[in-house]
Amino acid sequence: MKLLLTLALLAALSDVTFVTSIHCKKCENKIEDNLSFEKGVKDLKVNLDDKTVHIRYDSTKTDVETLRKAINKLGYTAEVQEK
Repeated sequence: MKLLLTLALLAALSDVTFVTSIHCKKCENKIEDNLSFEKGVKDLKVNLDDKTVHIRYDSTKTDVETLRKAINKLGYTAEVQEK
C-alpha cells in the first residue's frame, strides 16, 4: 500500500522552469522565501546567473499558470523556458 501511494505521488510531480527578470541576490532570496510556501511546491531552485526559477510541484495541487502568477505577484516577469 505504501509503495502505491509513493508511486501515485511521483506520478503527480511535474517540473517547470521560468526565465525571470531577477537581477540580484535580494531578488533570488525573495523568490525562495515566498514561493516555497506556495501550495503544491515541492522543490525550488533559483539560478541568478541565468535568471531562472526551476520548480518541482504537485500537479494535483497547482499548475504552471498559478506558479507564474505567484512570481508576477512578487514583481518579476516569468516566462516558461522552452526545452
